[in-house]
Amino acid sequence: MKSIHTALLNLLIAFQVFIVFFLLFESRIQVPASLQVVGRAHPLLLHFPIVLLVLVWLLGCFGQKLEIGHTQVKRLVYALLLLTAWSAAITAMAGLFLSKEGGYEGSGFQWHKWTGVVLCFLCTGLLGYHRRISIAGNTYSNLFKAGLSIALAVLLIAGHYGAGLTHGEDYLFEPIQRKKQKELDVETAVVFSDLVYPILEAKCLSCHSPSKAKGGLILSDTALMMQGGDSGPALVSGSADESLLVQRLLLDADHEHHMPPKGKPQLTPEELALIEAWVVSGADFDTRLASLAADDPIRGLAVAIYGPPKGETYDFPAADAEVIAKLNTPYRVVKPVAQGSPALSVGFYGKASFTEQSLKELVPVAPQVVSMSLSGMPLSEEDREVIRNFTNLREVILNGTPVDDRWSETLATLSNLHTLSLSSTNVTEAGLETLLAMPKLAHVYVWNTPVEASALDKLRRQYKNITIEQGYRDDGQTIFPLNNPIVKPTSRFFRDEVTVELSHPIAGVELRYTLDGSEPDSIHSPVYQKPFILKAATPIRVKGYKSGWLSSAEVSTVFYRSANRPDRVHLLSSPDPRYKGRGAFNVADLVSGGDNHADGKWLGYHGQPMNVSFHFNEAIDLDTIGISLKQLYGAHIYPPKTIQVWGGADSAGARLLNSFEPVLEKPESVSANRIVDIPATAEAIRYLRLEVKPFVPIPQGYPAEGNPAWIFVDEIILN
Repeated sequence: MKSIHTALLNLLIAFQVFIVFFLLFESRIQVPASLQVVGRAHPLLLHFPIVLLVLVWLLGCFGQKLEIGHTQVKRLVYALLLLTAWSAAITAMAGLFLSKEGGYEGSGFQWHKWTGVVLCFLCTGLLGYHRRISIAGNTYSNLFKAGLSIALAVLLIAGHYGAGLTHGEDYLFEPIQRKKQKELDVETAVVFSDLVYPILEAKCLSCHSPSKAKGGLILSDTALMMQGGDSGPALVSGSADESLLVQRLLLDADHEHHMPPKGKPQLTPEELALIEAWVVSGADFDTRLASLAADDPIRGLAVAIYGPPKGETYDFPAADAEVIAKLNTPYRVVKPVAQGSPALSVGFYGKASFTEQSLKELVPVAPQVVSMSLSGMPLSEEDREVIRNFTNLREVILNGTPVDDRWSETLATLSNLHTLSLSSTNVTEAGLETLLAMPKLAHVYVWNTPVEASALDKLRRQYKNITIEQGYRDDGQTIFPLNNPIVKPTSRFFRDEVTVELSHPIAGVELRYTLDGSEPDSIHSPVYQKPFILKAATPIRVKGYKSGWLSSAEVSTVFYRSANRPDRVHLLSSPDPRYKGRGAFNVADLVSGGDNHADGKWLGYHGQPMNVSFHFNEAIDLDTIGISLKQLYGAHIYPPKTIQVWGGADSAGARLLNSFEPVLEKPESVSANRIVDIPATAEAIRYLRLEVKPFVPIPQGYPAEGNPAWIFVDEIILN
């Protein structure tokens, strides 16, 4: 037993020496795959020193109260302290291994790292001190107890910062903070900072913050969010389908790329819908909630997630529930504005079902009605008099009704009114000015009314505390550009021939195109009439023209023919597990990869060559090989450094056909997608092998210089 005890102590000292060595030469150390497994066990291992140290602290400080005897207590404390020091050392080493995988930085990580190291050495120091203590003594000295207490405090600090890395900095108090955030002020709320960011903060920042930037993505800073991470841009304004953030959130929970990872708190369907709606709306960071239309989905989702807007309390009693139930019909909805609130909202639907009694029947609950929508209803003079009874109205929507200036005089008597929508009505400047004198009015919507823009400007200057929304008004002089033309098919590759179809979402647009690489114009370029067939590699450039519109932006693409279809394809080197697509099938399926290289249509290799072989049942003649590549220097995605091609009747007789170095485009002129053509003239080929080598390291003067580059391939063309 003594020899085992001595060996354990010697190994513990060796662990301490290794930790010191690791810290001194951390920047130069590369952790092998076998030790990466140990590193990933860090979250599991750390539970052992926590439990053991708490037991040691309890026995060391209060063990004298046990009836097992002081000697036995001290022996037990020593044994537990030895295990604590061992487990702390192993946990610290595992944590250091894990940190080398990347994605961990910031002050929180540094605190966790160094408090963990200090705890490791402190436990070893306490173990050495304990060996000098007499077993026969009754109690431990105050110095030893203080050391245990300090070790426990360091443990709590390390644990706090470790929890911040895995769950987020405010994980402990997040339920309380979110409860506070649910009090939403529609008038001041900004869509991103008050609605979207709290969701990201609660569910995403534990893995995507400055202290732990998994995949190189940081979501706590808007500039870094737009920059994206290792996989490319996280957001594409206006397109949820192209935004990597939305794609990852919508993946199945069991998918390896799903965010947040399985086992972490997941976003609710409403939270997912809100983020998606924000991206579709343009992913603007400054848009105010109050500026959105009343029927904008973001408004409804905000209420679903954060509760109803922070509002006033009402001093009137609730209406009788049976009365409310009788007032509800398929064309009239009467309901409380919030659960438990006495205030009611009313909405009318179906112009043909609205009668002279529809509004009058609501008079019994008039004191409780605070919101009313009458959009599109055929209101009469009698209705104008009836609405005077609804003295507690805060919001009235009268869009598309026969309301005019006479209604302005009536509405002005509703002293509690703060929001009024009069779009597509006959209210004039005089009627609007009558309404603007109301004491509590805050928002007026007058889209498509007779009020002139110059009059509105004057009224806005006069009533600065009231928001007057006019919307867009076409003065007949504004000319808009056309949408981009659509080119189908979207895939750029074909075998024998491809039928190309051009279209435009706006009727009557004239599409002019070229097939020789020249720029299309409205005079000399041919007009598209019907689909056409291509049988060779061809560049297509298209623009749309229409009288009264600016021409569209040019849309260009190139269709490539891949004449020789291999009978079998084998990947001789494995792609990165995150970008393995459908394996060898990817490079010969005639399907183009999209802008997002994680869409399953690209094969990705990081710092390792891509080796692929093609097999043909019948011999072919070869002239050129084309490799379709993605380039995104900011995400470390570069063209290959070298491409070597071997070919022959079989693998044993294959000879080197070409060793080719593609031109490395300058960062300021790099294209997102590129075809690299490799001359490889050969006859009677039945076996072909390509070795595509990345830059290791990336050359000086280029983004991420010194790091290994990625290569991404979606198709290999054989002609």
